[in-house]
Amino acid sequence: MGGIFKILGKVFLGMVVLVVIYVVTLCFPQPFFKNKVAVGDVTVYSDRDIPIEEITNIVNEAQSRVAKSVLYKPGMKQNVFMSNDLWRWRYFSNIHYKASGINQVLFNHNIFFRKTDIKNNRLYGQSGNVAPGDRTFAYFLAHEMTHALEFQSMPWYKYPLQTNWVLEGYCEYIAHGSQSYETALNQYLNVPENSGEKYYTRARTMVAYLLEKEKIDISQIWARASDYDSVLKVVIPDDRPSLAN
Repeated sequence: MGGIFKILGKVFLGMVVLVVIYVVTLCFPQPFFKNKVAVGDVTVYSDRDIPIEEITNIVNEAQSRVAKSVLYKPGMKQNVFMSNDLWRWRYFSNIHYKASGINQVLFNHNIFFRKTDIKNNRLYGQSGNVAPGDRTFAYFLAHEMTHALEFQSMPWYKYPLQTNWVLEGYCEYIAHGSQSYETALNQYLNVPENSGEKYYTRARTMVAYLLEKEKIDISQIWARASDYDSVLKVVIPDDRPSLAN
């Protein structure tokens, strides 16, 4: 009987060691990425060559959008890791592997992206195709950088373990250049119902309404996450169906 407990103890210890190693690599993934380019306060790492002129333009564009946020504080350092190899992306994204990008806010708030086309300012999705329209790589970068602003704007223990429409909606609002509620609503009405973009566009429209029409400070909107249905009813009335129908 004692032998079984010894074996179980070793297995448990081994699992603990693996978890610790994994957490350390999430916090400090630099050894997995051989190329590095620094642009202002953002350092970009990649497992492929990084076109300097193009990545500089992309980072500067993303930073200019993020700087419009009331949560922005100059000098905030940010590390971005581009995983063009699928195994590397699956390792660092973990259960979020279906996403195009992720900010590991609890682990040194490192940002990870799947395959990118830096020269054309594009990011590939799970389908293997680049994201269309105005969802450029700069847009995705600004979105993930805003998650870091959100995390730093509240006590760490209040940051939701699961994302919600307020967090995503504000990131979308900033990533799209703080476009107006009317612009966001018009885009929402034109996004097909079966599109993965629908949820994010809806959340952006709802947050834009609260910010611009009700003049609610973003720090107060965090508490509205449970009011999804009531806010949606006001922001996107039922008599304004999607133009895709």
